[in-house]
Amino acid sequence: MTRLVVCVLILAVSLAQGRHEKYEGHQLFRVAITSEELGKLEAHLDILSATPATRSASGKIEALVRLSPAEKQQWLPYFNQRNMAYTKIIDNLADILRDEEAKVQRARSAASRSSRFSFEVYHRHQEINDYLDSLAKRYPNLVTVINAALSFEGRQIKYVRISTSRFENLRKPVIIIDAAAHAREWVTPPVALYIINQLVVDIVDSNLLEYIDWIIIPVVNPDGYEYSFDEDRMWRKTRSKAHPGSDECPGVDVNRNFDHHWGTRPDSANPCAIVFEGPRPFSEAETRVVRDAVLQHVDRTALYISIHSYGNMFLYAWGNNGTLPDNGLILNLVGVHMAEAIDKLALDKAKRYVVGNAAHVLAKTSGTSRDWTRAVGIPLTYTLELPGYEYGFLVPPEYVWQIVTETWAGIAAGANYVLYNW
Repeated sequence: MTRLVVCVLILAVSLAQGRHEKYEGHQLFRVAITSEELGKLEAHLDILSATPATRSASGKIEALVRLSPAEKQQWLPYFNQRNMAYTKIIDNLADILRDEEAKVQRARSAASRSSRFSFEVYHRHQEINDYLDSLAKRYPNLVTVINAALSFEGRQIKYVRISTSRFENLRKPVIIIDAAAHAREWVTPPVALYIINQLVVDIVDSNLLEYIDWIIIPVVNPDGYEYSFDEDRMWRKTRSKAHPGSDECPGVDVNRNFDHHWGTRPDSANPCAIVFEGPRPFSEAETRVVRDAVLQHVDRTALYISIHSYGNMFLYAWGNNGTLPDNGLILNLVGVHMAEAIDKLALDKAKRYVVGNAAHVLAKTSGTSRDWTRAVGIPLTYTLELPGYEYGFLVPPEYVWQIVTETWAGIAAGANYVLYNW
């Protein structure tokens, strides 16, 4: 190994250690709570995930909560006073993050020796944009790259239109998929990119390409995504600083910034909360990219899926109050159809997918893309929560191929439903 390579590796390790120092002594706890308590805690704490009550022995939602040493002093007594059972599962989050960093670096190093774009690593935002541009050059009759907008920090938010008729055949249904609305959910862009590959490069089902138009946004939130690589692995929001309190607490939760019952949840009003809804609906350039892509083709868009991590769930409207849209039965039917296709390919240790109304399965939310897209007229809209296994959203690269391939099976099942029922 050359001296230069050694120096680069040492530098990378030292940067990773420094990046994760802020989480020294932070611990993760599973806390049994009600859906109402979940909403309240999100205003104050970092809730990494929530397990549906149907999977819980206690009959309550099990929230995965990160507590700093100072937060432990405040919140463990709070849990005790309210008989909220909790169990510590991670003693030092910084150690877990350093381990993940090493695995990610090894996977990227191995992939760099191949000339083929890898779907088994976590690519940076510019690499993803470059890949989209390369596809447009290789397949100009199928792929059009849209330079949709600049993020708050000036990064280009790109998405692709995939069509055999350049979106000019208005009788064809449209499917819209986005990923990485939440910065730390690294496993979501590989799924979006693999869907593009299956439609354009490998063309595993020509009917899905010939008779459906596709819009796929691999990285909705590039500022937050890059920040989670370079500065804070646990970052979730955008990096905007255009709201009161943004000097101390920058960023907005993209998935609370849509104009559907926006401003009706007190837990989303705090700028320092991980679910901060922003100063107004569509305040974020990132949210407006999704909005504009949807509204441009809303009359013929049949299916919208926002890919998130983690929890093995297909969630549908209405998340703000738990009532069902007029096509609630069909939403459940198609969700189950997609879930079953994924479960057939899932690892033995993976949890089976849960399909249901978001408010019933987890908790009430406002301003989500899933509910807004349903409200503006798209019949089938879902939040898809990918598997995390025992790793949460810190999924090691060796599991990425499993996740992208099984998820494609679910997407294809949903697309085939659209194809034959639109």
